[in-house]
Amino acid sequence: MKKLLLLFTLLSSTLAVVAQTKRNLGQEERNKKLASEFFLTFYNDKDMVKARTLMHPDFFNHHPHSGKGVEETIEAVNKHLFGKFPQFKVSIKRIAAEGDLVWIQCYTQDFPGDHGKMSMDIWRIKDGKIAEHWDIIQDIPKDIDPALMYN
Repeated sequence: MKKLLLLFTLLSSTLAVVAQTKRNLGQEERNKKLASEFFLTFYNDKDMVKARTLMHPDFFNHHPHSGKGVEETIEAVNKHLFGKFPQFKVSIKRIAAEGDLVWIQCYTQDFPGDHGKMSMDIWRIKDGKIAEHWDIIQDIPKDIDPALMYN
């Protein structure tokens, strides 16, 4: 019985490894390029015409009070972020991808000289477009050098 149980365990673990999806590193690199292009176009260039072309028609934003679709998101960001902080800028510090998800760690400043915030944005890519967004944003304490948060 022990041998049968051991054989079953080995067979099950082998099947689990075989069943894992093989990563497409080329596609993940393309996804990172798309996400970073969108990120900088949207937040730094504030080029909403180009940003729209990079967003999937079914785009969904999980950020609170930011709208859910393409137009609602653009409207909310223009009103609540750029309307208050027209010089808002992001700086990408790290980017990683797995499958259709891309993570971007960035340093943001609402205006030149602002101590800033750190954020982690997650983007889902679908059909070569930005389809979904989540983020986590953290104020950088005034007594901390911002570089300590990302170096």
